[in-house]
Amino acid sequence: MKMQREAWAVLLLLLLAGGAVFAHVTTTPEEYSRYNTGWNGTSGFAGEEVRDLRDLDPGMALLILAPDQPFTLEEVGHLRAFLDDGGRVIIADEEGAANGLLTELGSTMRVRPGNLASLERGHADPGLFLARVVGNDTLFSGVETIRVNRPAAVEGGEPLLETSILTWEDADGDGRITGSETFEAAVVCAKEGNLTVLGDPSLFINAMLAENPQFIENTRPVLLDGTHSRTGTANQIINTRLWIQETPLAVAAAAALAVLPVAYRFGRKENE
Repeated sequence: MKMQREAWAVLLLLLLAGGAVFAHVTTTPEEYSRYNTGWNGTSGFAGEEVRDLRDLDPGMALLILAPDQPFTLEEVGHLRAFLDDGGRVIIADEEGAANGLLTELGSTMRVRPGNLASLERGHADPGLFLARVVGNDTLFSGVETIRVNRPAAVEGGEPLLETSILTWEDADGDGRITGSETFEAAVVCAKEGNLTVLGDPSLFINAMLAENPQFIENTRPVLLDGTHSRTGTANQIINTRLWIQETPLAVAAAAALAVLPVAYRFGRKENE
């Protein structure tokens, strides 16, 4: 009886250790990754991941969050067709990586990388401040202000979100307006038809979700580009698990491997 209790205790410890190891290897610290459960990940933002742009549903919106991979001409064609069919594309970028795609889509909008700061804030950090909704769009329905986090300016298009006149380009990052820096309002979100460009991808990270709940609610339901944007960033173990899930033969093999030990154990009992 004592040996049985010890065996169960060992088994429990092994299960707990295995669970901890599994949790560790199936997450990643990569910023914006949907597999990152930390403050700078997007695990808390719900959305269906899309890896093939041919599978887009025109009745949905596609969010390209922090793009870091180029689009092929064929993929650009799929996006054009999606937009023409009434689908919506939202690009959230602060580094200017989306500018090539915007050019290929025929858009006049561009992301101007920078480090905007403002006195219109409720936090000590001048990079975390309020921007006003200035355009009529369902994305900002019921919203008057958005708390942004060091956004980039967006040029061209119809302005949707604009900072106050007490905003400046904090080139030296000291949090103060110094030297040649000057106060100037900036547009941080704009649109052209069904194409929207937002200069702040950090609005969708776990730490920022509670700052703008109505805006986050307005974005849903949404498809997430998992191939060209950093939301899809994973490690090799996660990639292997995803491949198994997407491959019928691999699923069957994994199920067989899971059943074999049980079948072997019952087989031994019958023989005994």
